Order: sequence, then C-alpha cells, then structure tokens
Amino acid sequence: MSTKMNLRDRSPMSSSWVWKKKLPRFLAAACLIGTLLFFIGPRINHHKLEEDIVQAASDTAKTVADITAQPPPAENITVTSKVGCEPDLDVLERLGVKKLSKYVRREVIAVQAPMNPPLTQVLETPLFDKHSIGWRAPENAEPLQSDCSIATPLTLQVPRPVEHIDASHFDFGVATTLDRLNESLDAFTHWAGNTGVRIFALIEPDRRVPEVLAKAERLGIQLFVTESGEEYQTRYFSLVSHLAHNLREETRWSCIIDDDTFFLSISALVEAFEHYDHTQQMYVGGVSESVAQIGLFGLMGFGGAGVFLSRPLIEQLSKPEVFDACQQMVYTGDRRISLCVYQYSDASLTIDHRLRQLDFRGDASGFFEAARPLPLSVHHWKSWFHTDMTKLSQVSEVCGDSCLLRKFRFADGWTLTNGFSIIKYSKELSLDDHSMELTWDGDHGANREAFMHELGPLREKDDGKVSYLMADSVTDGNQVRQWYIRRDESNGDAVFELTWRRQ
Repeated sequence: MSTKMNLRDRSPMSSSWVWKKKLPRFLAAACLIGTLLFFIGPRINHHKLEEDIVQAASDTAKTVADITAQPPPAENITVTSKVGCEPDLDVLERLGVKKLSKYVRREVIAVQAPMNPPLTQVLETPLFDKHSIGWRAPENAEPLQSDCSIATPLTLQVPRPVEHIDASHFDFGVATTLDRLNESLDAFTHWAGNTGVRIFALIEPDRRVPEVLAKAERLGIQLFVTESGEEYQTRYFSLVSHLAHNLREETRWSCIIDDDTFFLSISALVEAFEHYDHTQQMYVGGVSESVAQIGLFGLMGFGGAGVFLSRPLIEQLSKPEVFDACQQMVYTGDRRISLCVYQYSDASLTIDHRLRQLDFRGDASGFFEAARPLPLSVHHWKSWFHTDMTKLSQVSEVCGDSCLLRKFRFADGWTLTNGFSIIKYSKELSLDDHSMELTWDGDHGANREAFMHELGPLREKDDGKVSYLMADSVTDGNQVRQWYIRRDESNGDAVFELTWRRQ
C-alpha cells in the first residue's frame, strides 16, 4: 500500500492565485484614490501622481508576474508504507527520488584518534539497527524516531586534521574556457582556497572575467586570468612560459592541470613533494592506468593527473629557443611537454603512483572503495565517470582531508567509504585483502591485464554487491549532512542520511 504526497500544494491556494485575485481590486482602488486626490488636492503635482500610480500598477504587475513565473510543481513523490516516518519531501525532490521505500538517518560523532588509525577500521556496532536492516521492520521491533533517526549515534575515529597548510611554493596553470573555469572553482576551493597556492588560467577572450575573479576571491582562491586567442593545444603549452614568467621567490613547483583535476588533500600533496629535490630538474607526474592509453600517447606525465615541473626545469623549458622549438611540435599539450622535457633537458619522468589520470569509463566504484591510501589527485570525475568530488570532500570540514574515503566496516557487514558509498559485498572480504574490484570499462580494448601495472591486484566485479552511493552532501551549521541512495525504480529508492559533527 502506498501513499502519495504532493511537494508543492501544501495549502488550499497558492500565493500566485491570491495575487491574481487581488490585482484587479488593487488597480481599481488605486484609480479611485487618484481621482479623489485630483479634485481635492490642487497643490499636488498631478502629472507626478499619475506617474506614481502607473509605476505602482507596473510594480504590482511585475510582482504578480514574478510569482506566477515560478517553476511548475514537481511530480508527486510516492512514499511507500514501509517508510515508518515522514521524510523531508524537499530533500527527496532535490535528490531526485520519485518513489521512496526506506529512509534512515543516523548521527556520526567524529573523534580525533590519538594515533593515525588504519585505512579500514573494524567496528563492533552495526550501521543499521535491528529494525532497519530489511525492507520491512519485524513486528516486535521498536519503531524509528519520528524523523527516521536511529537513536544511538556512531562514534568514529578519524585522523587528526591539519589545521593550516602553507602551499605557497606551488603554482598551478590551466588552459580552459571561462565557463569551465567558473564551474571548476567550487572544486578548486577544496585544495586551493586559503592555502597560498596560485592558479594561472589561460582562457579564450571573454568579457565576464571580472565576475569569475570576484567569485574566486570570495572562495579564497588566488586566481589570475589571462585572455589568449591561441588555439587550445598551443595555449596549453604556453602555460610553460606563462608560469615561468610568473615565478616568485618561494616558488618551487609549477604544475599544469586540467580543469577537472582534483587534489583530495593539499597537505598530503605538500608532504609527498618534500621527497623530491626541487633544486634539480624534476619532471613528476602520473601515467595512465591503462596500457592502451600509454601505447597511444607514450610514457609521459598525463595532464589530468597533474604535470609537476621543478623551478630549474620550467626555467629551462621557457628559454626562448627551447620554448619556440617545442611549441612547433605537432602533439597534444601534455605529450608536447614530455617530448620537450626529454629533448631539451636532463630530466626524465618520475612517476608518482598517487597522481591519478583515471582513464576509466562507467563505474569507478572499485577504485574508490578499495582499501588503498588516499590518491593525491583524480581526474575525469565528471566526464568519463561521475563522482562529485566537491560533494565527496564536503565532510572534510568536520573530520579533515585525511578522513576522505576512509573505510569503516560494521558488525552487520556494511562498509562505509566516507564520502562515496555504503556497501555490502556478496562475499565478505578478509581484512588483509587489498585487491581492487574491477568495475569500470577501458578504451581501445583495454582488459584486466591492461590495468594491473598501476592498480593490481585486481578482482572480478561483484554483481551481488548492494550499494548506497552518495548523492549529495551539504554543510549545515557546524555539521555536514550526507545522503547515500540505493536506486531502485521498481521497489523504490532507499536513502541513508549520515550527519557528521565533531566531538
């Protein structure tokens, strides 16, 4: 048995209907008052009064137009009888839920661990309680609270967050369009906001640059935009000389990225590059996870993972005779950089395996759910596959960057990969199993063996895995709310909401 609840029509009449009824009466009253004042008020400026009346009528009509121009009501959401409380329908609408079969909410208290906890923590408590495990609650189970909450909060240990990081010795360059740059700023702010890094963008000419610069400033991003009429591949390689021209005293590393390159933790990036000698010609990057891609483009630092050039190297590549020769190469931007490095410097590629190109198609869950250290960078997250890294990283406001993608294995067999998913495998994995589930597709005939050089050991896809994938995350005061959803068009979607707060 199901019930239907309408999201919009919660009152007998809408505000737009009321305004439509009142408008004729308002205009009639305004005309009557104007006529009376015309005869009894000889000192009044009649032309001014008529203008005021017309303006008032125009303003009223505009108000009515604004109200009646609201978007049409959303379709009804079906809430099945298996849901034991009344959920927030506005939230369900935002999450794209059309039919709801289950809603559970639970609070998480993030406690700083005295020592760095393991990547996967095993807990003795269940994630779901006894009456919310199945689709239908047992007859003898106590009901959920009126807001769908499990009464007992979860206490999870997280690493001690880095309070402030100075990354001012890093400069980043990106060649893109203004629209794509504007879309990327929300993601950039996670790692570039108030960290001292500078981002230099070469874009096609666009009159809206001041608006984007103002947004970046609000987000704490030091953004510098230069307009260029060069075609994209030329503009991409031009970042080399552009970054060299803008070196400052503290600059050690210049990095060329794509507009969908995302760094999960700027503090982890800074720590990683402490192991590289920035006083020498150093070329650091990540290769593709697919041998087929390497076969096409060569052994190079793939641009989406981030191409890092030490100060001595970028100074060498920006010498006029070197830069001009390399700019004439007929290769794509990141390949042009690699061939320029190999031809005109003493550097060779240093591969950092935590810089990730992620040449995946489709389902990337196996990568994010694997019990592996946090990657430094990810790419293709809003094109080749879809994982909203901006939403994923939201919880870092409560527990810090190093708690992202942490694994928590609960007593009832569910595993939380923080910011990404809540899953239950069809067969339980041992704690020492670090294999990665091969869930994605590869281009150009890439098969299992094509990915093993970077991602092995691998295991076959678990077709029986039950997955709640994170659909949204927002900051709500001093809390962060996450919504994980198991989509099911036939039976209805199941929603699990976690609300994180500090101890």
